[in-house]
Amino acid sequence: MTLDRKGFTLLELLIGTVIVCIIVLIALPMYAMRGKKTEQVKVRTQLECIREAEEVHRSQYGSYTTDASQLVNWKQKTKKYHFRIRYASSTRFLAEANGDLNNDGICDDTWTIDENGVLANVK
Repeated sequence: MTLDRKGFTLLELLIGTVIVCIIVLIALPMYAMRGKKTEQVKVRTQLECIREAEEVHRSQYGSYTTDASQLVNWKQKTKKYHFRIRYASSTRFLAEANGDLNNDGICDDTWTIDENGVLANVK
């Protein structure tokens, strides 16, 4: 009597499942970082727009403003970051973007830009 064995053993199925799980565990963090980088590109673009709008405001009124509603041609276009102008004077300003990238209510990422266009990731 011969047994015709067609199919996989339990051990082979377990090994296959473990391999698939390892691949998923490697791929998920890479995918999460990809989304974060996309958001960071958006926020850097938004900060550049704020700097340009601040320069327009300075050329019209002689100083930078801390009130983002007075900035011409700038509207917040990203939902994960909150923008504010930390300080402004007749010669300097610093704008800041604080981001909650994983929706837990805690600031995960902070970017700043100054009057010279220097972008810095401070957190």
